[in-house]
Amino acid sequence: MNAIKSEILIAGGGIGGLAAALALARKGMRSQVFEKAPEFGEIGYGLQLGPNAHHMLMRLGIAREVEQTAVFPNALIEIDALTDRELTRISTGDVFRKHFGAPYMVVHRRDLHGALLDACRTHAGITLHTSKQLVGFDDRGASVQARFADGSAYSGAVLIGADGLNSCVRDAVMGDGPPRVSGHVTYRGVVPVDEIKDKSHFDDMVIWIGPGLHLVQYRLRGGTVMNNVATIDSPRFAAGHKNDFGGPEELLEMFSHTTPQVQAMLSYIGKDKNWVLCDREPRPDWSRGNATLLGDAAHPTLQYLAQGAVMAMEDAVVLAEKLDAAGADIPAALLAYQEARYLRTARVQLTSRIHGQIMHARGGARDLRNHLMSLRNPENFWEVDWLYRGI
Repeated sequence: MNAIKSEILIAGGGIGGLAAALALARKGMRSQVFEKAPEFGEIGYGLQLGPNAHHMLMRLGIAREVEQTAVFPNALIEIDALTDRELTRISTGDVFRKHFGAPYMVVHRRDLHGALLDACRTHAGITLHTSKQLVGFDDRGASVQARFADGSAYSGAVLIGADGLNSCVRDAVMGDGPPRVSGHVTYRGVVPVDEIKDKSHFDDMVIWIGPGLHLVQYRLRGGTVMNNVATIDSPRFAAGHKNDFGGPEELLEMFSHTTPQVQAMLSYIGKDKNWVLCDREPRPDWSRGNATLLGDAAHPTLQYLAQGAVMAMEDAVVLAEKLDAAGADIPAALLAYQEARYLRTARVQLTSRIHGQIMHARGGARDLRNHLMSLRNPENFWEVDWLYRGI
């Protein structure tokens, strides 16, 4: 029986927060999840889930539910966006599954979040709150009191900040200011597969890469819709326009040098909204007293390894294990969790930056990249062993 008798408070009801609640419940610990929005939900775009994610879904008990709407691509393919030449691929069939003990899946973000939410609702030890925006907390040594914008306050044994990139909990624990703006800007769109004209890579996850840009495409929801993501490395941001960059005209200009096929795929992408990609420098001090951070609040990363949500789920599983093992010494458990996660998440953060530079390479760097990629064996997985074997 776990020594933590009082409830654990979780700020944030996204993938990380719900995964934490579920992981804790499976260890016999009670929690309350506080979501600032009026209802639990996620923006509806795609997620890539490598084998390390599947291992976490198994440990959270929701793998079967997520698999019901997942798509399992035959290969992960990179293509030169200027020439339409395939550069490399990772085959994700039987050899891949045997090597990692799990498949590669792509899922709708809402489907993963929904599976977590449904599982949380079945546990009597999980209480879910909406319209609860955290504004601060007081660590009282034996407990933590969290304060919310509506004037309410709740006490618990631990406060987990799963409140995202601009985390209120991080501000109190670390006080390191705003995240780092990368200058990379993403546009997204999900359309019915009937609207897709070129179906040559229907069963793959494909990335067209070019100078300062890339475009990702794969199917979701049992293959019924196509997820499309276009990203540019904004020249206006690089030129110093920090408050006015990455607009749709810049997107179209950057992609004007790609093949007609790639340019045509921009019609599947919404131009009315974009996302500016941010991360932070890795730091090892995201736990203090009875409060800790999880997911993007602790180690936000760029999208180039497709690991943001996965790292949050890994955090959740490890944190529950450390709290379960440490008994009543909560600060020691939080420090053990931080130590277990710091270097792995730091590697993901920094490697994601490097992969973004490789994908967006120009000139001689692009030529060298293309040459080295052409030498790869599709069934040699050494580059991703450290990542996909998981924890």
